Amino acid sequence: MIWIQFGSDLGITDEDIEKISPQITFITSNADIEAIALVSQEGYQIAFSALPQYHVDGDQFCGLASALLMTGSSTIQTLFQEELSEIIVRAQNGYIVVSNAGPLVIVCAGTLIDTLMKTVKVMRVAAKNLAKIFEGR
Repeated sequence: MIWIQFGSDLGITDEDIEKISPQITFITSNADIEAIALVSQEGYQIAFSALPQYHVDGDQFCGLASALLMTGSSTIQTLFQEELSEIIVRAQNGYIVVSNAGPLVIVCAGTLIDTLMKTVKVMRVAAKNLAKIFEGR
């Protein structure tokens, strides 16, 4: 029997997972969000969680985030020759924030527009901390 460790194909170790977990907890404890995902730059779902009343499929959520990320990254690279930091997509009744965190991407969705900027600030802190975990790899 072959045992495949969670995230091993992305180079994520058990030690990395122990360091990642508090950052996800930081986001969920400090931001008013209904869904959160951690994905690879290619859109590979690493973790996903949503409130029960927020009816969304994790694979679909991560796939949409990947599409946003690829389009946004291409646009920013073409216009400014820089790496993408974050994407904010806002509607009347909700928003999605995609934050670059090194080799990983954090994606959050919320419906409380008044807390959007708080969510962005919280995600920036967590993204910076997550990127540090994988620095130099």
